[in-house]
Amino acid sequence: MLIVYGLAAAVIIVFVIVFNRSDAGKQSGLIRLLVSDRVKGGLKKVYLAEDTFDKGIEFYKKKINVAVITVLAGLLAAFAYELVSMGSSGLINGNMIIRNGYQGSPKNVRIRVRDIQTEESQVIDVKVSERKYSIPELEQMAAEADAVISEVMLAGNGSLDRITEDMDFPTSIKGCPFRISWRTDDPLLISSKGVLDRERLNKLKEKKDISEGIVIGIHAELSYEDYLYETHMTGRVYQDDADKEYSLAEYLKLMIDELDMNTREDEYLVLPERVENIGLVYEEVGGKNSVLLLLMVIVAAAAMYFREDQELINRVRRRDMELMNDYPVLVNKFVLFYSAGLTTRGIWSKLCRDYRIKRDKDEKKNRRDTGKKENSKRRDINKKKGRKYLYEEMLLCEGWMNEGMGETAAYEAFAARCGLNRYRQFISLISQAMGKGRADLLPMLEREAQDAFTERKNRAKELGEEAGTKLLFPMLLMLLIVLIIVMVPAFVTFRM
Repeated sequence: MLIVYGLAAAVIIVFVIVFNRSDAGKQSGLIRLLVSDRVKGGLKKVYLAEDTFDKGIEFYKKKINVAVITVLAGLLAAFAYELVSMGSSGLINGNMIIRNGYQGSPKNVRIRVRDIQTEESQVIDVKVSERKYSIPELEQMAAEADAVISEVMLAGNGSLDRITEDMDFPTSIKGCPFRISWRTDDPLLISSKGVLDRERLNKLKEKKDISEGIVIGIHAELSYEDYLYETHMTGRVYQDDADKEYSLAEYLKLMIDELDMNTREDEYLVLPERVENIGLVYEEVGGKNSVLLLLMVIVAAAAMYFREDQELINRVRRRDMELMNDYPVLVNKFVLFYSAGLTTRGIWSKLCRDYRIKRDKDEKKNRRDTGKKENSKRRDINKKKGRKYLYEEMLLCEGWMNEGMGETAAYEAFAARCGLNRYRQFISLISQAMGKGRADLLPMLEREAQDAFTERKNRAKELGEEAGTKLLFPMLLMLLIVLIIVMVPAFVTFRM
């Protein structure tokens, strides 16, 4: 797998370099194979017509680069994982597995067992216990631990001959593998945790003379697996299933488990080379985790690739929302100027002229504030301060009319680019008035303006309700945090 990951990573690196350094013609040829009608429609809505093709190439270049680089990162991670796994392989010399240290954790190694005669193979999971101390080593450590216990257990007491305070019975000692359990001859007087019960001491004082102290036996039991060591001190208080048939893998696993337990004092676990006259060859099974990692990265790369499509959809939604918010203002201005005697073309030109003046003024101010010159290339209008989708589309429509397109055809193309029913309805009213000379256009525009403002208010209410719903989950989290802050100290105080 290491070679496969390395070759795949090299191929992707070459692809990224060639793709990004190739000319636009070759790039566009690849992108035409990937582009979808939905994405093409979204690009036409978000960008101006003359920028759509170039923006489409940039959009898909970004998607391809993000996805490919993500896969490359996954391949490199899998390559590194395999490299590290090779360096820390559990199988040595074909049939030896090194154990973890004395106080380490058991090691799980997956190996493949192959029959030399039949070439059949099976995979088994071998558990190798950590290295075990020998009896002499345990006896020496127990003696050392005994000396440490004698000092630690006293806590605030001067000696065992005069116990007046609680004792400290440790359950383990740093550097020793023992688990320590305690008991006393009078657990009501001194508990197994070393706590001295003074009420018990007072009751004993009422029954007998304890001026010479109360003699009590203290016993510590140090255990490590099947090894047991006991120390006793005296203080004075002033307080197989043989019938079952196993497969080769099952029988071998049982045999390895037995070998593991019987050779824990050895540095290595030596796997059997033969089982019932069957020669065995062992191979460590690896690479599964790296393949899983690579699959996860590929899924992530696909998600990031299609995330750009979702981002484009979100931008289209924001554009449509902006157009709907600007629609009542547009209709209201048409009503105002139409009632003043301007023609439809005159109103359109005036709105475009006013917007152009305001836009240029805002851009000059922005350049003056930032001290940067604006790039001569046309950028995403969402990134240009003061630019509005509606009026940019109106400027484009005016340019069509100035180039000789019929007024009605230009308006209909404008409505088609906007892609919203409200604008189609508005352009339909204007087109009918231009074609048939309807005298009731002004009242119809007034009703349309009123309906548009009503719809805008209703939409604002819906957005407010959606905002309240979105805040519900954070409010629940805050409530949970407040409950934790209030209840946890109360429970702690109650238990104490």
